[in-house]
Amino acid sequence: MSVLSSRTLVAAALLFSAGTAYAAPDKSEPVGPTMGDIVRQASQPAPKAAAPLPAATNLPTMGDIVKQTEAQAKAAQHKAPEGCTRPKLPGDVPDGTKANEEEIRQAQLRVKAYVSESEEFNRCLDALVQANYSRLTVHEYLSLTAQHDLTISAMQLFAERFNVQLRAFKARNNGTAPAAKP
Repeated sequence: MSVLSSRTLVAAALLFSAGTAYAAPDKSEPVGPTMGDIVRQASQPAPKAAAPLPAATNLPTMGDIVKQTEAQAKAAQHKAPEGCTRPKLPGDVPDGTKANEEEIRQAQLRVKAYVSESEEFNRCLDALVQANYSRLTVHEYLSLTAQHDLTISAMQLFAERFNVQLRAFKARNNGTAPAAKP
């Protein structure tokens, strides 16, 4: 009798465990994948490897990036946050192959002033973010961060433009830079 009882218990346990894969004993819809589903899935052939992507032909050039940065800087120029004064752009840099010493010196002063004003503007933006961090919306934070990044990009752009023309000026004048005026 003990053998029969244990067999009955095992059969009941198997029957009960098979029933747990169903939503209800009277319904025949499985709750999750059945073992048959898993076996069928394992016996299917592997999917074909994806074809390699074609080479990108429409990537922006450095010229495109510079134009975009300049356009964004001009567009953002009128939206400086309250209390922060956006620096004025330094203007055109003279051609180093044709400019005289005074023109190069004036351009250098304008670029240095622009860099200094830009750094002050970025410090103001940083202070604004720190003072209002808990109250800023994500949009406001991203806007301030974008203005900060655009200012840095513009500083680098104008400094590099000046340096290119300064090197051209030095090459034309046997390696001598414009003399600093007291």
